[in-house]
Amino acid sequence: MEKITLPKIVEKKVSEDNSIFTVEPLYPGYGSTIGNALRRVLLSSLEGAAMTSFKVEGITHEFTSVPHVKEDMIELMLNLKDINYISHSDEPVVLHLNKKGPGTVTSKDFKANSQVEIVNEDVYICDLDNKANFELEVVIENNRGFITIESGEESTKEIGRIMTDAAFSPIQRVKMEIENTRVGQMTNYDRLILDVKTNSTTEAKQAMVEASNILIDHYRQIAFNVEVEDKLTEESVEKEIVPEIAPETSEIADMDPKTKIEEAGFSARTTNALVNAGIKSIAGLKRLSDLKLSEIKGLGNKGVDEIKEMINA
Repeated sequence: MEKITLPKIVEKKVSEDNSIFTVEPLYPGYGSTIGNALRRVLLSSLEGAAMTSFKVEGITHEFTSVPHVKEDMIELMLNLKDINYISHSDEPVVLHLNKKGPGTVTSKDFKANSQVEIVNEDVYICDLDNKANFELEVVIENNRGFITIESGEESTKEIGRIMTDAAFSPIQRVKMEIENTRVGQMTNYDRLILDVKTNSTTEAKQAMVEASNILIDHYRQIAFNVEVEDKLTEESVEKEIVPEIAPETSEIADMDPKTKIEEAGFSARTTNALVNAGIKSIAGLKRLSDLKLSEIKGLGNKGVDEIKEMINA
């Protein structure tokens, strides 16, 4: 049986927070299989930081205006949600902002904190008049996915603290496309294209690495943590039949079917082409028809002739 070959991935960096990844060639149907899994994990399972609550001095609930401030509490909350954070703490961190008017308040006005970084320091928060004395307190937490207000602990809520929904994922968008690509004579292999955009708190490449590792960890558990050896069983070796080759006159036929391709005496180019195509042993090579052999990328006519010459020696 033909082994499912592994693809290669290429990153095209569009900007600091946006990359396009091309994964090919993928066995027919694997574009959707791998693409959907990666997309779901990217959007739902990566760790990030977000605001979970805030408090404005002198305000007891969110449905009110703020004295000497242009924006009301709802507008203030929406503006605060546009700020992107990186938290280096496993515990909630409180950020403070104090400013007197007149003037404009931006995310740059928060007091420095060694545990939290503000990525976009130019986010507009509110406008103050000349009588304003604005005091703001924001709580930042690390988590995954999206957590609603209802999921919070009401028992810990204090008067004047406004709880908010929190979107922790550092991924803003994942666009997926699947195209056909050619492998030898086959034209129905898949090319997977993932357009990944982050909120600048992480790089798209790092996000892909984290998402892939999450999937690998889960699949390893499902596979009972068993390391699968890349070799044929004795039963499958015995069933190998190559009618056109006389065993007593073939160098390859005289070899142990478990012999690795690297030890079979082929040239470096032929060896690399066979290994890259997922052929690891003589038994795997003997299963290939002439058509499959000619479709191996990088083998070329010389490589095919080398293999046939060795078989018919």
